Amino acid sequence: MKKIALLLTISAVIITLMMVSCGKKDEPEPTKTYAELIVGRWKTDAAEPYFEVYDSNGTGHMWDTADDVQEEEADHFDWTMDEAHKQFTQIVHFQGGQGDVPQLCNILILNETTLKYNNDALKREVTLTRVQ
Repeated sequence: MKKIALLLTISAVIITLMMVSCGKKDEPEPTKTYAELIVGRWKTDAAEPYFEVYDSNGTGHMWDTADDVQEEEADHFDWTMDEAHKQFTQIVHFQGGQGDVPQLCNILILNETTLKYNNDALKREVTLTRVQ
């Protein structure tokens, strides 16, 4: 009888361990889209930084303190994201009367802390850090 009780106990422990090990695994958090990640305030690491702000409604603004421009004087833009091609477009509405200028930007890095893109038309690469 003691052997049967011992076998039943061992069997119960093995079954319990199997059930625990086969339980649902922690699913990773769904990753954010580029359109979600880009929303926020970004700046360069320069002594006189350049800023870009992307709003969730597809608008934004940019300014460069090296040019003695502050946020209230910023140029405004509309932006759209092309997730499939890792690109976004800014339609910049320059204040100086230059009209609306489209800018196609290729995303090199976009995560919670870094936005790095190149702009073929301007032949420049921009690296920005999220500002909290």
